[in-house]
Amino acid sequence: MKDRNMFFANQNTNLRGGVPLRTKITIPYLVLSLILAVAAAYIITQLVVENVEERFTKQLFEAGKISSELVVNHEMQFLESLRLLSSLEGVSEAILENDPNKLRTLTLGVVANDQREAVEFLDKNGNHILSIRHRKDGNPEEYDFSTGRQSLFSELNFVQNVLNQTSDLRGDKFAELVRTDGGDYLYISGPIYDSQGNLAGVVLVGESLENLATDMRAKTFAQITFYNSSGDVLASTLPDPRGLSSEAALETVSIKDSGSIRRDFVSSNISFAEILGVFEIRNDHEIGVLGVALSRNPLVEVSMTSRWQIFLLVAAAIFLIILVGINLANRITKPLLQLVNASVRVAEGDLNVTVAPESNDEVAVLAESFNSMVASLSLSQRELLKSYDDTLEGWAKALELRDKETEGHSDRVTQLTVRLAVAMGIQGQALVNIRRGALLHDIGKMGTPDAILRKEGPLSEDERRIIERHPRDAYDMLKKIDYLRPALAIPVCHHEKWDGSGYPQRLKGEQIPISARIFAIVDVWDALISDRPYRKALPRKEVVAYLKSQSGVHFDPKIVEAFTQLLKANNMVDI
Repeated sequence: MKDRNMFFANQNTNLRGGVPLRTKITIPYLVLSLILAVAAAYIITQLVVENVEERFTKQLFEAGKISSELVVNHEMQFLESLRLLSSLEGVSEAILENDPNKLRTLTLGVVANDQREAVEFLDKNGNHILSIRHRKDGNPEEYDFSTGRQSLFSELNFVQNVLNQTSDLRGDKFAELVRTDGGDYLYISGPIYDSQGNLAGVVLVGESLENLATDMRAKTFAQITFYNSSGDVLASTLPDPRGLSSEAALETVSIKDSGSIRRDFVSSNISFAEILGVFEIRNDHEIGVLGVALSRNPLVEVSMTSRWQIFLLVAAAIFLIILVGINLANRITKPLLQLVNASVRVAEGDLNVTVAPESNDEVAVLAESFNSMVASLSLSQRELLKSYDDTLEGWAKALELRDKETEGHSDRVTQLTVRLAVAMGIQGQALVNIRRGALLHDIGKMGTPDAILRKEGPLSEDERRIIERHPRDAYDMLKKIDYLRPALAIPVCHHEKWDGSGYPQRLKGEQIPISARIFAIVDVWDALISDRPYRKALPRKEVVAYLKSQSGVHFDPKIVEAFTQLLKANNMVDI
């Protein structure tokens, strides 16, 4: 510390033969500003060209908006057909009777009238009853039927939700994308109830993505492509569709509420611009990515060519400044970035950071100052933490001095609790908090009269109420001490029981903090294997048997298992 103070006492703000940092930054950016000003003059002259591009972009976004609305319209049509089919008189009885012919007779009119491509009926156990599929390339009224085959739908989540009579914020209808032998289909599932309101079966209404894309193409005059969440093409009206990268698909989903992604590509020697949005149904159920693409017309191509010709004139000059700028930026910002990264690590609690000065300017002085500051903080933190721990151990020792029979109990349970917590994968600051909480587990007994603490016989009802108050007393004592607040779980909750019969809050199961559940079993273990005025220590095998008998009653079963394994691994008992 003295050497560091001497160093800074001999420092001054004058640089030791180097160029000031301000000069290093100012000169290249002055040059860059002049070049950008000239470039801006050229760009302004191209406003007309930009307007052409803006019109194209507006047209593309409008096509994307219409496409999203068409998806919603298709969903509404599906739901309307589903409601009609599920409410037709006799449908529930036909399903309960497993009569596909009757079911076909009752529902074919609705299916054909609504021009539904695919309809499936399952019974309430998920067994397939009837499939109605529009014949490929057939007339509107031509359908194929199949019955009693193995259903690929029954195990799917959106069907299971209906079979389990699940509802969400959108109701009891669910949607999903299903891959079949005939391609990818979008299905909506819903329940069919009998006259008593009991579930009779499930109806699914669907359409292939290929037909959906074709219909949307006819109404938007844009090329439609459906992608899955990995960017693979599911269906497209393009003759040679291009898949997305998984990063692009993920980014499209992540920014769905704030915007959309646009990309340019070439398909069959035609240049396209495509807007990407989330393909979702049932309000916010994400299925994949919807791409809407328009061909760049000759006017846009001409405008782009003209703009690039102008930019090429400026590019040569800008290219040189970029090369110089990158080199200067790297040299100037590298030490600053090191300081920023080091500062972030210090803010996260890492006080072992040092920054090596790489120059002889102001940044070097700042780096040396930073290193000195971090070293001082690290020393102060170590001294403060040592003072904290010494204080805690002193409190625990003071409590033990009131009751000689429990001498050493706090140290033993603290050490064993930490070992058990480590065995269960707890580490870092959480482990520090557990150690502190274990040391102070009975700090609330500071307010308990000696006559009760040292009483050898059973406690009266009033005495028991007094001693059961010590967890709350611990909370009142420690709650205003900031660094101990994360360690309060053990002092306050170590007498809670897994079955909810403990005190003071009668917490149950995982309502009890994990640290208190860990400590509880260690506390009982140490108490039973130690001598007390009213009894001798119990044999360790007998104590282990008792702990196992209290699994699921007093203790968390997982922690009982982990504790017995710890005892066995450390030869603390022969199990």
